[in-house]
Amino acid sequence: MKKILLILIALLSINLAFSQTYQDDVDLIQQLYGQEKKEIVNEFVELSETQEPVFWELYNEYEAKRKSIGQKKYAILWNYVNDYGTIRAADAEMMMNEALPLRIESDKLVRNYYKKIKSKTDAVVATQFYQIENYLSDLVRIKLLEELYVSKIED
Repeated sequence: MKKILLILIALLSINLAFSQTYQDDVDLIQQLYGQEKKEIVNEFVELSETQEPVFWELYNEYEAKRKSIGQKKYAILWNYVNDYGTIRAADAEMMMNEALPLRIESDKLVRNYYKKIKSKTDAVVATQFYQIENYLSDLVRIKLLEELYVSKIED
């Protein structure tokens, strides 16, 4: 778990400071995070042999949709970091009008996949999926915000 956070923080720090190609950065972060995340989910979610194929099929669907939302969130964060300290009220309002619905969309996505996983496996597997997804999402959010504000305080 610690390894994934260090990778994320290091990548975000480098990318925010030196990036030329925004989409390449997003793709790299998502690829590295996705690999580590899948290993964590695999350790946390207890699957029977019969549940395994259906769970991973649904999980991969979920991840594709989550990554799409994540790219939108990263774009907002990217703009915020680039404009930090000089952001105008209208721009801040526009960012929040984009960010708030994405949070709702993320929560809705997890809830929908909880229901799908529960119907194809059982409530225990679905609950484990829900718990680890929320934990990792919150952990990443906190670490990204810490990195953002610590780097700005040090500037």
